Amino acid sequence: MLKMANIVRSKKALENKYFLYEIIDKNSGLTIYDLTKKVGWSAGKINYYIKKLLKDGMIKNTISIVNGRTHKSYFSKSINEFINWNKITNLKKPIKK
Repeated sequence: MLKMANIVRSKKALENKYFLYEIIDKNSGLTIYDLTKKVGWSAGKINYYIKKLLKDGMIKNTISIVNGRTHKSYFSKSINEFINWNKITNLKKPIKK
């Protein structure tokens, strides 16, 4: 029973992470405050998944100072940033017989 509960929690966590990624992808430049209003989650929950997305390299952030306060905005990475073009171009093509 415990194993099944862990599987369900892991699946829900993955769904939440990708849901938040999609929101950031469609609405670039949002802050954690903006995301809490848009998604309806707590700032702690948003921050938790933001850290996971940053760690996985799926999003990036910019930091600026607005009215003396730190302002972090989050952006999804473009598809070109996910692909290692050097590795792909160096692949040898199979020889056709």
